[in-house]
Amino acid sequence: MSWQQDAKNAEQRARARERDPMGKAALFSGAATTQHAFGLLVLECSVCKRETPTKLRDVPKLLFPLTVTLPKRFHTLMRCPACGRRTWMRAHWRT
Repeated sequence: MSWQQDAKNAEQRARARERDPMGKAALFSGAATTQHAFGLLVLECSVCKRETPTKLRDVPKLLFPLTVTLPKRFHTLMRCPACGRRTWMRAHWRT
């Protein structure tokens, strides 16, 4: 290996060690979100434990053909938009 290749490799290693000031900010920056007039309806599944934001116009499709509502933590029997199973869901508003 010649001294020119050593110098080139050392320069590449030095560049790799330099901090990238925008790298971390770009990685962890959030995307711009749109504000909804009534907030956002979030459905939480009792099976997969995922919270899925949904539009109000999509809720009737999830409730069809049958829905049951009971006074408990997961109170509505409907289809989960995340896993697709018919299970107990909890709905709450996120502003």
